[in-house]
Amino acid sequence: MHPWGLSGPDFLWLYVAGLVAGLVVAIGTRMKVRRPGQAEPPGRLDVTELGFLGGGPVNAVQVAVARLYRAGLVRVNRGGKVSATSRATTTGHPLDDAVLAELTRPRVVAELVKRKQVEAAVENAGAALVRRGLLVSPADAIRTRRLGPVLLYVVFAVGTVRWINGVANDLPVGYLTLLLAATLVAVFLLNARSLSAPKARTVHGDRVVTEVRRRGAAADQLERAAVTGPRVLEDSDLSNALALAVPVALTPVAWSYASAGSYSTHLPANAAGSSGGGHSCGAGASSSSSCGSSSSCGGGGCGGGSS
Repeated sequence: MHPWGLSGPDFLWLYVAGLVAGLVVAIGTRMKVRRPGQAEPPGRLDVTELGFLGGGPVNAVQVAVARLYRAGLVRVNRGGKVSATSRATTTGHPLDDAVLAELTRPRVVAELVKRKQVEAAVENAGAALVRRGLLVSPADAIRTRRLGPVLLYVVFAVGTVRWINGVANDLPVGYLTLLLAATLVAVFLLNARSLSAPKARTVHGDRVVTEVRRRGAAADQLERAAVTGPRVLEDSDLSNALALAVPVALTPVAWSYASAGSYSTHLPANAAGSSGGGHSCGAGASSSSSCGSSSSCGGGGCGGGSS
C-alpha cells in the first residue's frame, strides 16, 4: 500500500505543482505591491522628493543640503562639515528647513541624517510619496518579503514529512531529496537580503526617475544629483563632502529597504539582485526544478513511496 494513498510518482508531481505555485505566489505578491493604482499622474516632484526616489532617505538629505548651498544658506568646508551662513530657518521646503534647524553647529551630513527634525521631515516625505503611489511603504515591503514564501514553507514541511516516512519505511526518496533541496535553494534566494532585498520604488516611481535620467544634461543639476548621486555637482567641495560623508552607492536601478522596514534605514541597490524595471516590492529570485519520473521511478528513487 502506498503511504498517504499516493504512489511515489504521484506525490512527486503534486510536490512539483506545489513548488511552482509557491514560487508564483512569492514572486507575484512582491510584484503586486509595487504596482499600486494611481488615480492621477504624480505631477512635478520637489527635488528632495526626487532625491528620495532616486536613492533613498539619505540621498534626499544630500539634495536638500545641495539646494541650501546653492541658495547661499549653508557652506561646506573641506572636512565635509556643513554650517549655516545665516539665521534664516524658513525656505518653503520642509526638509531644507529641518536641515537648517539642526545646523546649530557644523555637522557632517551623516550626522544630519540622524537628527530628530530631519528624520521627521524624511518620514513625512516618504509618506507623501507612498500616498502618490511612487513608493512602497517600508512596512508593506518587509511584510510582503516575509510572508510571500509561506506557501513554500508549507510545501517543504509536507515534503519533509513524506521524506522521513519514506526513509523509515525503506522506500526510495532520491527524487524527493532533490526537490527538497531545490525548495531550500528557492527559499534562500527569496530571503537572501543581498540578492532579494525588498525594493522601495513602485513601477510608477521607477518611471519618474527614468524620465529624469533620460533628460541627462538637459535636466537641472540638482535633479541630476537627485537621481544619479552628488558626484554630478560641479562644486567639488560640495560634491566631495556629500559623497564622502554619506557614501551611498547609487546605480541606475532601484534602491532597496533594509530589513528594519524604516524610511531611515535602507540599503543601496545591489546590481546583482535588483532591476530598474520594477523595483518592485516585487523582485524575487526564482528557482526551477524538474523531475523526469514516469509511471515508474527508475534508478533515482521516488517520492517516498513505491511505484
